[in-house]
Amino acid sequence: MSKSPQQIVKERFGEKSSLIDAVIGLVEAAAGESADAHKRRLRNVSNAKLLHLLAIGERVKALGGREGIVKQILELKGQPKDHEFADHLRKLALGRIVDMLGSLQRAAKRAAAAPAKVAAKAKAAAKPKAAAKPKAAAKSTR
Repeated sequence: MSKSPQQIVKERFGEKSSLIDAVIGLVEAAAGESADAHKRRLRNVSNAKLLHLLAIGERVKALGGREGIVKQILELKGQPKDHEFADHLRKLALGRIVDMLGSLQRAAKRAAAAPAKVAAKAKAAAKPKAAAKPKAAAKSTR
C-alpha cells in the first residue's frame, strides 16, 4: 500500500514547516511577493502539492536553473538566438518549462533513433530473397 502525502512529509521532513522551508529555498516567490507572504501562502497548500513543488524545484536545480532550461529548450528547437521566444519562456511557470524540455528531449531522442530504423529496414529490403519455388501445378486425373 502506498504512503499518503502526510506520511511522506512526516518521514522525510518531520513536519510541514520543514518541507515549506525546503520548497522556499528552491521555488521563487511570485513577482512583488515578500518572503513572509510567500511562506504564509505555502502554509495553506496541501502536502501533495508541496511535495510536487519540491520535486520540480530539485529538477530545475539539477538542470541549471531557469536560464539553463531556457537555453536547452532554445538549442533543441534550433532557435538559440531567438531572444523574443527566450523572453516568453522566462515568463512561464517552472513546471511548464520543465515539461516542455522533457518533451523536446524525448522528441530529439526519437528523431535520432528514426534514421537507424530506416537504415535497418533498407538493409533488410536489399537482401536478396531466396528464389521462390514454383508451385507444382499437379492436375489430378480422374
